[in-house]
Amino acid sequence: MKLRTQISILLIVFAVLLSGIVFAGFQLNKESVTGRQLDETTQHSERIAAGLDTRLKGLKRTVRLQATNPAIAAHGTPQQHYALKTMVNETMFNGVSVIHRNGTMTGIAAGLDPETRSELIGSDFSDRHYFQRARNGETYISAPVVADSGNYIVTISTPIYRDGAVVGTLNAALHLQDSSIFRMASKTANRDSSVFIRTQSGNQIYNRSAHLSSDPVTANATVNETGWIVQVQTSRNVLAGDLRTVTIYQLGGIGLVLALISGFGSILYTQILRYHRQLVRGFEALQRQEYGQQVAEEATGDWGQIFTAFNELSQTLAEYEEERVKHRNELQQERDRFRRLFQSIPEPAVVVEYTGNKTLIHNVNEAFEETFGYEASNAVGGDINDFIVPDGSLEEAESIDQLSSSGKQVTHEVRREAADGKRDFLLRSTPAVDGEDEVYFGVYIDITDRKQQERELTETNSVLSSVLDNMPVGILIEDADRTITTANKKLLDILDVSLTPSGLIGCEYAEIAETLKTQFADPDQFNETVNKIHSTRDAVFDEELLMADGRILARSYVSYSLPDGTGNIWLYRDITKNRQRERKLRETLEKTQKLIQAESIDEAATIAVEIANQTLSFPLSSVHLERKDGELEPAAITDAFEEGVGDTPVYQRTADNSSIDKLVWDVYTSGETRVLTDTGAEIPETISGMPSSGGIIQPMTNHGVLVTLGDSPNRFDEFDQYLVELLGAILATTLDRINQKQQIESQRDNLDLLNQIVRHDIRNDLQILLGRLDLLAERANDAQSEHVNAALRCAENAVELTQSARELSEVLLQNGTDSKPISLNRVVRQQIEEIRSANTDAEITINGSIPDVMIRANEMFDSVIRNLLKNAIQHNDKQDPEITISAIDQKEYVQLRIADNGPGVRDAQKESIFGKGEKELESSGTGIGLYLVSTLIESYGGDVWVEDNNPRGAVFVIELVKDS
Repeated sequence: MKLRTQISILLIVFAVLLSGIVFAGFQLNKESVTGRQLDETTQHSERIAAGLDTRLKGLKRTVRLQATNPAIAAHGTPQQHYALKTMVNETMFNGVSVIHRNGTMTGIAAGLDPETRSELIGSDFSDRHYFQRARNGETYISAPVVADSGNYIVTISTPIYRDGAVVGTLNAALHLQDSSIFRMASKTANRDSSVFIRTQSGNQIYNRSAHLSSDPVTANATVNETGWIVQVQTSRNVLAGDLRTVTIYQLGGIGLVLALISGFGSILYTQILRYHRQLVRGFEALQRQEYGQQVAEEATGDWGQIFTAFNELSQTLAEYEEERVKHRNELQQERDRFRRLFQSIPEPAVVVEYTGNKTLIHNVNEAFEETFGYEASNAVGGDINDFIVPDGSLEEAESIDQLSSSGKQVTHEVRREAADGKRDFLLRSTPAVDGEDEVYFGVYIDITDRKQQERELTETNSVLSSVLDNMPVGILIEDADRTITTANKKLLDILDVSLTPSGLIGCEYAEIAETLKTQFADPDQFNETVNKIHSTRDAVFDEELLMADGRILARSYVSYSLPDGTGNIWLYRDITKNRQRERKLRETLEKTQKLIQAESIDEAATIAVEIANQTLSFPLSSVHLERKDGELEPAAITDAFEEGVGDTPVYQRTADNSSIDKLVWDVYTSGETRVLTDTGAEIPETISGMPSSGGIIQPMTNHGVLVTLGDSPNRFDEFDQYLVELLGAILATTLDRINQKQQIESQRDNLDLLNQIVRHDIRNDLQILLGRLDLLAERANDAQSEHVNAALRCAENAVELTQSARELSEVLLQNGTDSKPISLNRVVRQQIEEIRSANTDAEITINGSIPDVMIRANEMFDSVIRNLLKNAIQHNDKQDPEITISAIDQKEYVQLRIADNGPGVRDAQKESIFGKGEKELESSGTGIGLYLVSTLIESYGGDVWVEDNNPRGAVFVIELVKDS
């Protein structure tokens, strides 16, 4: 065989072996690349699913955290609406709502118009699956539903707890297509990959298609929180470039072998070298950024594809450069617009970069300069925390900087050092890019005034809450929809229901009324009166209600104005004890009527002890009176007291080593009530053998003490003390009356004896003396007549004195004045005739006429007229006294006026002249006559006084009651 043939055969064998090896390596490499692509696709799908899990868990935590806000649970209040709006503004949720535990929506914030929002508020959502799951205590993510806009919406619901009970659910809606929740899917997967997310039911809720080939590489992963299926598809064409490159080199090697075999190596080398030079020149042009250069050499096969790919790459780079320049110009325009907007923001704004240990200022606006007092030229480049963060807040500021630098939007209330002092701000920051630096943009909204108002409101609410909780009455307040907004614990204690104030708030009154009415004796009437009061809105004060357990409540009602209608305020008081006290007080006063009418001291003491025992329910009671100097002896004592004491105690002022005697005498002498909380501790020897108890020792002026003991320590309250003091005061008054009555009776007996002596013995002797003086006057000579006449005048005055004394004593001895009709005209004329006959020098005239009327008086009215006429004559300094009598007839009274022409009465004596024993200095009378006149006129219910006469003298006026 020729060498050429052998070499050819050898080269052919070598070529076949080399080609087989290359082909086998190609196949192994292809399978390896394909397996790696499947692994990467699977990892992408799992990372997307894990990312969604993390985001959803974060959203659930956000909803649960928001549900702890007390304002969220304030159903139907402005605080709730404000809290919902704040949640929408500060989170990625598109809308939030609160549903009461009974299924009624009480609040929603979702950018709705007022009419739609009004229709939803109060609607029934109890059939919603997410509400039912949340009400059962679960934080639940609902299956996506399609809205009218075609957008998929999921709802995250969580229970709202108050005092351990679910009072409603917080429901946050998220528009999937509008939110950023799926953006991470785009970032995680390659641009050449398609991403699909489907629900468990197969509905596709996210689609990012990359127009792949008909046989893509597919991998699935499950989102644990929702069960959604994440599917990632990668085109097998992605491998084509790598496989093509490998194939080119492998074919190139095979071609080289074949070329060597075929002898075309030199030609192939020359051609490749020319193509390579052209390709290098093209890349050098690209390196000089001369994009758009084309390789003009025509080539076939792989080099033709390479030249075509290069030309496409060059053109693409040219287009990209054009787009980049355009984008750069647009970005510069945006930056310029941002700077203008940045400077026009009315609130302080700042752009900062967090470097790890400092927060450097890139830019500030004019509002920042004005608010914090730093020029931009001085602030830029410095650490913002050194400028505006006050002492003690640096750690908080650094934590906010770290959170903002992590790419999260931050909203936080902070306190910063402004030019005019420390102020409160709401800091809102968001990530941004400034050139190549990653920065964040922050705005400081001044909330100092709002925070002050919030603090004042918090203080006010705290005070109101404290007042509400400590008020002695039960309070229930409803809004215009009759939803309970306020209730205190005292209300629940009074109504005796096992509810809490927080459990009532937010409930409909009609619902609670069904529970409350069973506590009343007449449940139906309770509901009827409540509905009637609510319909009329008339105020009600202390309406009494009978409870099923026998207690008595007082209910009051007033309405109050609200922006959306009229609210209701209900007040409830337990007046059972007041009624019981009133009944006991009434019974005590009724029983004391018998005490007041007691005739003796022992009878009064016995009645008082009976009242303490039977009416006041104080079985251990006694009355001790000072009948001997230094001793308080028992005047009355209950059987129980006597049985417990054994020997009835006598409390002695001089007792030695006896705390009970000293205590009782201290109370008696000081006149101050002593309340004992525990006799066993305070006076151990009070009652030998009896258990410790409470007690009251009540002094009774100068009579003694009233002692009451209870059956246990602290037995007596203030009302018991009041009743004992009342009983002691009434008993002391009764004893005063009895003592006074005994004194009066003794004085009456003595006065009666004196009256008998005056009327019989003295008057008889004076009559004999007058008779003897009359005989002596007939026989006396001129020298003796003066003395005899003087003696006669003295004797006559003495007779007159005895008559006045007798009449006065009769008045004083009367138990009462038994008045009867008396003729005024008859008495006056009769007394005028008697005085005229005894005083012939006096001129007595009647001016006009005396009315023929009947007055209320008695038989002693004669002495009234007689004493007034005698007084006008005896006190007259004229030789011929003139007396004028007139009368004025009025509707219910008649006035009788007796005027004289004497010296008159001085102003200083016009009121005292009617006192007992009062007389003029120049008068020889006793003064008893006018005192008798005043006493009798007052007993008739009339009046007497003296006036000046014109031109001289006095006028005595008596006003008498006409008989009806």
